[in-house]
Amino acid sequence: MTRMRFLLAIAGVCVIAVSSWAATFYVDTAGNDTNDGLSPATAWKTVAKVNGSTFAAGDQILFKRGGVWNESLVPPSSGASGNPIVFDAYGTGEAPTLTGYVGLPSASWTFDSGNIWKTSITSSSFNYVLFGYIGSDGTVGSVWGTKFTSGKSALVAPYQFYFSSNVLYVYSPAATNPAIYYGSMAAMLMTNGQIVYINGKSWLTIQHFKLTYFDTYGSDGVIPAGTTPHGFYVSASPAPTDIKFYNVEGLFGNRSGREKKDSAISFVTTALQLSESVANREIVDEEKFKEGLSKVIDGTVECLNASSWSRTNKQ
Repeated sequence: MTRMRFLLAIAGVCVIAVSSWAATFYVDTAGNDTNDGLSPATAWKTVAKVNGSTFAAGDQILFKRGGVWNESLVPPSSGASGNPIVFDAYGTGEAPTLTGYVGLPSASWTFDSGNIWKTSITSSSFNYVLFGYIGSDGTVGSVWGTKFTSGKSALVAPYQFYFSSNVLYVYSPAATNPAIYYGSMAAMLMTNGQIVYINGKSWLTIQHFKLTYFDTYGSDGVIPAGTTPHGFYVSASPAPTDIKFYNVEGLFGNRSGREKKDSAISFVTTALQLSESVANREIVDEEKFKEGLSKVIDGTVECLNASSWSRTNKQ
């Protein structure tokens, strides 16, 4: 009996030791990547630092609320069953935002020549520039520019742009600062990439992030880049059977009935693309399936409009 108690005591010490290995790391736009990241006061600064680090099962990587990162999150390590690696938020305020949207205010532009203005952007390439206005409700403009690849001399009309060697050139009539002429300007740096990219990793929990401006399945800002859902990508083999999406009511908060339905249909369409049901032909006519589903969503949206979900979602 004494020997058994001794072994149990040793096992208890081992459990305590294993659990103590888990660490919590902090990321803050005001941080520094040379820090150890182990406290809010010594937080890391960039998502790139997170992507380039190695984590153990049970570790937590917390991003400060209110922060905005123009980077993709690519979890570098796997957790373990019952002990996932957790990516979450800390602090108060708006959820940490990962976005492809880079605002280009008037101060960022310099005159080039003729009707051409330029600004420097740290990016190898991108395909979309958003021209427009900022409405009284905070909405941004919705005019997507035309990209030219032959050179800046090809820019001869409004909404045209050219990008080369980290410099963006745009046409602005009468040599007027483009942010003033168009009302607002923004570059989209995530058109051909994923804001959250999980490939070959498992047992991860990701929650309380806001993802914006990545592709046509964005819930809060979209880029017209075809039908591939670039915003959130999961690659798993065999087919994923334990993928969960939490707090998706953010798709519906503070939206009209029509927008709620469109968001719901878009979300379900994305889910279908990940579903074995389509691949195995269990759903023979996908379009009819979605048509029938839309009738169900009509009723659901009516309920949402009459519920607390119709108010702005607070995360």
